[in-house]
Amino acid sequence: METSDHKDKISASELANLWTQYINDSLARCMFLYFLNHVKDKDIIQVLQYALELTERHLQKVEVFLAKEGYPTPKGFTDEDVTVEAPPLFTDTYIIVYLHIMAVHGLTRYAGAIGNVVREDQRKYFKGVISETLELHDMATKVLTEKGIISKPPSLNNHQNVEFIKKQDFIKGWLGKRRPISAVEISGIYLNLQKTLTKTVLELGFSQVAKSKEVRKFMERSRDLCNKHFKMLSSMLIEENLHIPRTFETEVTDSIISPFSDKLMMFHISTLLSSAIGYYGEAMSMCQRKDLSVDFAKMIAEIGLLAEDGMNI
Repeated sequence: METSDHKDKISASELANLWTQYINDSLARCMFLYFLNHVKDKDIIQVLQYALELTERHLQKVEVFLAKEGYPTPKGFTDEDVTVEAPPLFTDTYIIVYLHIMAVHGLTRYAGAIGNVVREDQRKYFKGVISETLELHDMATKVLTEKGIISKPPSLNNHQNVEFIKKQDFIKGWLGKRRPISAVEISGIYLNLQKTLTKTVLELGFSQVAKSKEVRKFMERSRDLCNKHFKMLSSMLIEENLHIPRTFETEVTDSIISPFSDKLMMFHISTLLSSAIGYYGEAMSMCQRKDLSVDFAKMIAEIGLLAEDGMNI
């Protein structure tokens, strides 16, 4: 068999991974620089500094990868998109909650990225990125738990025997007696509750400072839909006498001076809406009660329409 010593070209999937990471990390850098200018809690400062170091290291690495392949550096978000001296818009409490959820988003993206890379340098790079993001997630979670900020998912106190599904009743959800919600279903619902409440606070803050009337209206509309979905998700647990996570709307200050460009805020919320479709879809795939699956399908359709409007703006 003939061998070749030519260097493999970067694939479209690998290019997409690098390009997307660069744009997202350039946005994250703006957020972290602004947060670091205001946060007071020493533990949260440490997590923020590590997060900022990661984003700057990733940006530099991606620039090198793309330059070697003859591709231009993406036009991401820059210092022009952030005013670090603007008054604080969020409290320290929300900042660590935000870091935690963004680490979850990063782990999801990077796990998907490594699934479609072939080149050795790309495999090695994203393995390292996943390891770094896991450390960030661990640091943020530790601060959240030690300070009593995070709401832990519900626990189940019944210890039953192993059983196999034998009846169609297991998937029923509307007529007749419904079975209790399963641990797998609770997992998907609770994660989406945490993500939704985090995005709702971000939309509240952004709607307060956006310069464009169109952007403000979009943020308010997006927040209204998130509140609607939060109530839908909450009802799935409350009906089973299970608790829901605490909310953080009170962690937004009264500042009306924007620290970010409208472009950055629109991109941030639009990408989070698009990501929510994937998280809803994953939760729906784990639901075996028909009523829960239908609710997730409805939420996916609603958020898909909103995300499209956001991209148009």
